[in-house]
Amino acid sequence: MFKKTLIAASVAATASFAAVGSTVSTTPATLGVEYAVGIQQVTAADVTITPERDYDSGDIITLEVTGATVATMTAAATPAPIVPTVTGVGNLLDNIEFLEYSGNKIKLLVTNPVAFGAGTAVTVSGVQLITTAAADEGEVKMSAVGTVATVEGPKTVDSSTAVTAITYAQQLDTSVSTAFDAVIDVNTARKEFVGGGTADTLVISNTEAAVSTGVTTTGATYKVWGDFSFLDADGDGELGGADDGAVTSTAGTATVAEDFMSVSVAQAAAFSTGTVGITVTGPADVVIPDQTFTAETKVSYTDPKGGATDLVATTLSESSAGAWTLNGAKAHIPFLPFGSAYSQSVTVSNTSTQTGGVDLVIYVGDDTVEMEGIATVGAEGVTDISAAIRNAVTSAGLSGPLSFDVIINAPENAIVVEALYYAKTDGDRLRTL
Repeated sequence: MFKKTLIAASVAATASFAAVGSTVSTTPATLGVEYAVGIQQVTAADVTITPERDYDSGDIITLEVTGATVATMTAAATPAPIVPTVTGVGNLLDNIEFLEYSGNKIKLLVTNPVAFGAGTAVTVSGVQLITTAAADEGEVKMSAVGTVATVEGPKTVDSSTAVTAITYAQQLDTSVSTAFDAVIDVNTARKEFVGGGTADTLVISNTEAAVSTGVTTTGATYKVWGDFSFLDADGDGELGGADDGAVTSTAGTATVAEDFMSVSVAQAAAFSTGTVGITVTGPADVVIPDQTFTAETKVSYTDPKGGATDLVATTLSESSAGAWTLNGAKAHIPFLPFGSAYSQSVTVSNTSTQTGGVDLVIYVGDDTVEMEGIATVGAEGVTDISAAIRNAVTSAGLSGPLSFDVIINAPENAIVVEALYYAKTDGDRLRTL
């Protein structure tokens, strides 16, 4: 009779397990992603679990972490086991201790029967978290659950609601706020922008967000990719000549790469919220190339682990930085053979009322040959520029298959360029544009 009463009581208790839940509390922190990735392992704030039921010796209370990996060894040069400090208050005082790690779970063992009462709680201190994937995780949450023994076997009880322990925030951020957007004026033979002048400015905006724990920046490098070879007006392979163009910046000295395909600006001052301007000023009387630009920003910061070398965060990764476009029409002819075995036909249809000059850019390997004013396209009609192109190719000493751009000083939506060639040996007549 006594045994039956105990079994009945145990079954009744099991039925009510889901109705009770413990509470978990901690002091949430906002860590900069750059700090979290750099430090790799942080100590979490103390976590307090308040149970809502009685526990017996041998029962387990488990603290579970999501969003980070629980570290079991210190990050020191000589790693040592991490044993969190477990402090009980109320009826849990001296009756609970650290048992083991199990994946992302920290298990606490109840060593003596504990009756729930006001002020009963357990605090876990010294939990260390591996944060190398902080940028991917977003936040760290913690929750608790109990495991008790019953006549039916172990039961999960006292599940808590998860609370946020750590929020990750991007401390350092960069964006292109004003892109290169000048329009090259074909009416000035592509040597000026519409509105006059040869200068255009890229503006990069920096933002440093407030975080509980962040990094100390030491500088930044801004890099822009584009074709800056037109700045070398005197053709000596470097900038600085009296007739050359220039690149300047509000953040420091701008350095153009040896191949003229990029420009870099090294900012020695600490990165902070604000803007950085990079201005490209072309030389006088030099054709400005239409092109697209990309930009990158890398920020240096002090190693939070105390290393002697700064770490680097890429805050802008080869993002679009705008383009220079033409206010006329441009057609690219990818293939057209020249020589005694071929004849060519290139015509321009112009439905506008504007007469337009024709420029040519011939691609020869990695180089270009630019020829201005080779022909004139009449208004509201079709103009055959085949002879003009053949003469241009011959005067440049070129032959064989070529690709080139035809640039017409007329509204883009009014121009249609057609190109074909005729092979004299076999009579093939092929259109290439």
